[in-house]
Amino acid sequence: MPYQYDVFISYKRGRINEQWLNEIFFPFFENYLDNELSETPRIFIDKTGLSPGVNFSNELFRSLMNSKCMLSIWSPPYFRKSEWCVKEFLTMQYKQEFYKLNAGTMPRTLIWPILYRDIEPMPDIIKHINYLDYSNFNVVGEAFSRSEKYLQLQEKLQDDIASLVEIINNAPPMDPLFETPEGQEQTIKALTTYFENKGGEVVEHFQKPISW
Repeated sequence: MPYQYDVFISYKRGRINEQWLNEIFFPFFENYLDNELSETPRIFIDKTGLSPGVNFSNELFRSLMNSKCMLSIWSPPYFRKSEWCVKEFLTMQYKQEFYKLNAGTMPRTLIWPILYRDIEPMPDIIKHINYLDYSNFNVVGEAFSRSEKYLQLQEKLQDDIASLVEIINNAPPMDPLFETPEGQEQTIKALTTYFENKGGEVVEHFQKPISW
């Protein structure tokens, strides 16, 4: 079974965050990705990708499992205030470990992280992960679109997108375990244990078990 999506976008909702994503970042991101892929990129964003009348967590879980990789947009609330963002991040990290990806494999990771706003201190779970720094471009409004930084954002994203294309083009075939209801149920049980073992201070912050 082929993947349904090339990229799952994980971000903390919020008026300014969404305005930045929708009006500034995403139009360039989608266009540059389309320029590099042989087919139109299939991108999941939770505000548009969920069907009315279905269980949110179930469809979100299936969308994660059916995505080749994740664009994870980091900000302080992403890890400290959003249980959903933590679930999304840890689920993709679990997939990455399930496929045994590491510095010597291709791809090395399934998570393409960008820093939207500085996080201090960095949670333990991401301290040793390389990320792309976009914190210098995290503003909105007409003044920004006329600034030198607006051009720098486009140039940086055009350069950086190659590493995401590499992940997409080399993503491991979807494991049959993730395709059946029985396999998905088994994976959810494994993830609950994974959240407990790997979440560290992030999971503890929510003061309750995190599970799908």
